[in-house]
Amino acid sequence: MKAFTKTLMAMSLLTSHLAQASGIEDLPGFDEETTQTPAPVLTPAVPTQNTQASNLLAGSVSINSISRKSNGTLYTVDLKQALSLVRIDLRVTAQKLKLHRVTLVTDTGARVNTRQLENSDVLEAGNVLSSETLNQSDRVVSIEVVAESYGAEANILLTAIADREVPVMKLRTVTAPVQPTRPTPPAPPTPQRPDSTRPPVYQDTRLNRGDDVISGPFSDGKYYFGKVVEIFNNGQVLVRDNDDGKSYTRNSNIVSKRVRCDVSGVYCQGVRVLSGPFTDNKFYTGVIHSVYVNGLVFVTDDDDGKVYRRETKIIALASKCAASGHCAGDNVISGPFSGKYYNGVVEGGYSNGLIAVRDADDGKVYYRNASVVLKSLRCDQASGLCINTEVISGPFTNNKYYSGVITGIYSNGVIYVRDHDDGKVYARKASDLSKRLRCEQKKGLCEGARVVSGPYRNGTYYAGTVVRIYANGLIQVRDDDDGKIYDRKASELSGIRN
Repeated sequence: MKAFTKTLMAMSLLTSHLAQASGIEDLPGFDEETTQTPAPVLTPAVPTQNTQASNLLAGSVSINSISRKSNGTLYTVDLKQALSLVRIDLRVTAQKLKLHRVTLVTDTGARVNTRQLENSDVLEAGNVLSSETLNQSDRVVSIEVVAESYGAEANILLTAIADREVPVMKLRTVTAPVQPTRPTPPAPPTPQRPDSTRPPVYQDTRLNRGDDVISGPFSDGKYYFGKVVEIFNNGQVLVRDNDDGKSYTRNSNIVSKRVRCDVSGVYCQGVRVLSGPFTDNKFYTGVIHSVYVNGLVFVTDDDDGKVYRRETKIIALASKCAASGHCAGDNVISGPFSGKYYNGVVEGGYSNGLIAVRDADDGKVYYRNASVVLKSLRCDQASGLCINTEVISGPFTNNKYYSGVITGIYSNGVIYVRDHDDGKVYARKASDLSKRLRCEQKKGLCEGARVVSGPYRNGTYYAGTVVRIYANGLIQVRDDDDGKIYDRKASELSGIRN
């Protein structure tokens, strides 16, 4: 009995030690109150600093039917209210896809890319990616996801994790914009460029706690976005950088305050611009991201969503109309390039004189000088020819003529004609064209009149019907014997006696 009692006590003592070693004594009992999270929190890839996992709150939204569009499709998720987030998790729930980027948009308009959710490998269904620990000073209003399916349409679950309130999110519905009827364009605006006549804009350059700032340049030429935490009497400033969330003490000489516009009042936050030219004469459209009192301007490019530092001398402001009078929606031809012209539509103008034209043949946008962008006209004043006018073109090789209809008239005198015989459109000059008439004046012949043509070889005559009459004296007749149409002169024709 004593041996049994000793054995029982030893087992009890061993169980107690095991419980303490494994932390079992810290678990709540069945009657204890526990905290529940509204949504499950995925295991973080990076431990959250100073945050207990049990206190994290999560909200999720599904993004379905992600397409295979090259370079990805943009999906925007809006938060019901601006929140500071701990991290972002993305789980692939169907098919395979690649994440190109995930960008956080803050309540100040700043755009912050998440480094660990950028340019991922191809992810299989079930894979989860987590962002780095996010800057708690940023209050996020929306999340932009650029993703590309690598198979059938893919689905993902986006989870936002906070430590104060449950993120409530909704996928923004994208609808095609209604194209309004374009009114008569206003007079083209004067290009906006800084000049000596424009009064400088007052800028408050003093640093204050909470100011958005940029620090740099450093030895590697880099700049860092951040926020002022504290200002010291010795000229030092404590700045919390956005990229890593850490605070650094810096000399105020390399810390510049963010302002709405530069000193010229021209380059302002949120303004659409064109940057370039760069290598291979490339241009990039975008929006001014931020402006600073030291004259630095940063632009978020449309093509990749990244922020670039740009000099104002290569930035042009966007407008509906260019100084040349070309306005968005104008039908134009561009050229000649190696003797060729390209049909297109004006997308807009820029303060550097360039015009954005979307060509019809390949659907791409090109930035061209006004001198090679020719506006469509209703009529050519010199010749009196107008769009939809029936004409005959020629003579060409072998004294040939071609009947057709005018489809376009442009400011450099080029006239486009769609020929009846092959249905193709050709660029011609007004001097090559003759207008179709209802009747010929010398003999009084009109369209539909019965005529006889001749005499020709061996004294032959051909009966037929007048089909078309042109101002250059040519009359087209359909002969009865073979049904073909022939170009003839009025001198060769005789009408029916009344």
